[in-house]
Amino acid sequence: MAARHEVTKKYAREYAAASKLRKGELLDELIGVMGWSRANARRAIRTAAQRRGPARAQVRKPRGRGYSYDALKVLIAVWTLVGEPCGKYLVVIMEESLDQVTAHDKLAEVADRLTDQVRAELSAVRAELNPADLTRRINAIQTHLIDHARTKTLTQPDAS
Repeated sequence: MAARHEVTKKYAREYAAASKLRKGELLDELIGVMGWSRANARRAIRTAAQRRGPARAQVRKPRGRGYSYDALKVLIAVWTLVGEPCGKYLVVIMEESLDQVTAHDKLAEVADRLTDQVRAELSAVRAELNPADLTRRINAIQTHLIDHARTKTLTQPDAS
């Protein structure tokens, strides 16, 4: 993979200084060497030209967390209590569901985590958080719950 990046970087340097006719020839050479499509070769040249240093030295900026740990625990509790809807629907009903669940004292396990800051985080879901991101978080929770449930046996061994 590193060799591909280095070859692409070499072609990107030539490509930047080339005429239109030479650019087409360089793309054809890169396609022949790498076996890529023309669109992929163009995309690779563009990204290689933006890169500084070797490809393995590039460090991605880590993503920030969307919620605090307490807000995530409350979110899981609310999500399970309202019937585990997908993220697209949960974004729409989050504020009303949170009010109803707290009014009926259903958050016994996580009631100590429900502070004003956590409530503000969860109420801001509609304005700030992408439903797709919420769906990814929910899918991660579901996968964890399913894996955890599989580890527990639900049957007794045969007594015979």
